[in-house]
Amino acid sequence: MANRAQTFSLQRIIFLSVSVVLCVQVGWWIKLQIRESGRLLAARSQALKAGRAEAWQMDSLRVLTYIHGQPDPSSRRGAIEGRVPSMPSLEERRQAIHSAFPYVAMVPTPVAPDDPPLLDGSAYLTLRPEPLAELERQERHAIIRTGSEGAFMVMAVLFGFVVLYRKLSEELGLKLRQRNFTSAVTHELKTPIASLKVWTETLFTRSLGEEQRQRIRGLMEKDLDRLNELVGNLLDVARAESGSLVLHTAPLELAPWLRGVCEGMDHRLGPGALGLKLEATPEPLWTQADPKALGTVIENLLSNAFKYAAEPRETTVTLDGDGEDILIVVSDLGHGIAAKDLPRIFHRFFRVGDEMTRQVSGTGLGLFLVKEIVTRHGGEVRVSSRGLGLGSAFTIRLPRLAPPLEAPQEATTPDPTGSLEAG
Repeated sequence: MANRAQTFSLQRIIFLSVSVVLCVQVGWWIKLQIRESGRLLAARSQALKAGRAEAWQMDSLRVLTYIHGQPDPSSRRGAIEGRVPSMPSLEERRQAIHSAFPYVAMVPTPVAPDDPPLLDGSAYLTLRPEPLAELERQERHAIIRTGSEGAFMVMAVLFGFVVLYRKLSEELGLKLRQRNFTSAVTHELKTPIASLKVWTETLFTRSLGEEQRQRIRGLMEKDLDRLNELVGNLLDVARAESGSLVLHTAPLELAPWLRGVCEGMDHRLGPGALGLKLEATPEPLWTQADPKALGTVIENLLSNAFKYAAEPRETTVTLDGDGEDILIVVSDLGHGIAAKDLPRIFHRFFRVGDEMTRQVSGTGLGLFLVKEIVTRHGGEVRVSSRGLGLGSAFTIRLPRLAPPLEAPQEATTPDPTGSLEAG
């Protein structure tokens, strides 16, 4: 666990470092783009002002021509006896400037501090507000566009990093769960095998009375049942993952079936060891189900309630209808589940804690198999817990079936030691 925590801490540090570097680089890029856009718009503004200066020069040339009295080349008498051109009116000068420089206006008073007066001082030349407003709009759009592109780039790259980080975390978590699973299976197989070896040597090397032999036989049968249950779960999980798990469903009345499953588990774990309490609605509830497969679901949940709770245990199983669905709730007052572990509780191989320090036996396949079987019945299973030490509750929701006209005559109580059938 310490190595895993160190690995995840290192991953977070690397992720945060890369994020900071990326944000700095994108910020520098945004600043560069805004600066270049500002330079381009400043150049356009200078071009407009240069046009204003050309307009001033054109008008000043007309005024100087009148002041110096140069002959008009269009005069009938030619250049020698040509007449002095008349002084153009202010309106004519305005029209001439507008036709040559549409973005320059003639105004009686200056608009901007650098607006030049006409040579005769009769008016001022200024830039029209439309091109200036367009330049301001372009500048705002350039800033918004650059910022949006930078933000999109940051979000896209960070999203990619988050996806990679999650995938890496999932891979590391899966490897850890697989390692835990290997350790758990090794322990689960080794313990009953070692016990069987001891009892076998005892039977064949010592003279025992009938009562002792019967006691050893019962212990050996328990070890064999434990091995059979483990192998059955492994086979069922393998079949579920390969898609070869076959359910033989039929109309099933849940109340008597559930009572039989609970009584069987209570007897197997020790009468009264679960502190079991069954609460079933008197209303007959039917569903389409495989009794043996669904029995495996309830058995796994009750087994967890037994393993993850200290004495005296209190386990409650409730059966009730909910509109078109049926609810089966298995709740206990055991160790509970931390909020961070709830989303992963049905994952394959997942178990809380580390296999090297865990005291509770198991393989991390029981709840995965529970979810697979319930899903194949067209239902869903959820888990809730108020926190560590406050117990947990597993809620199974199954589709409700109308009661058949004739109830099936065959027994519906599952074999407590059986495993699922596969095609």
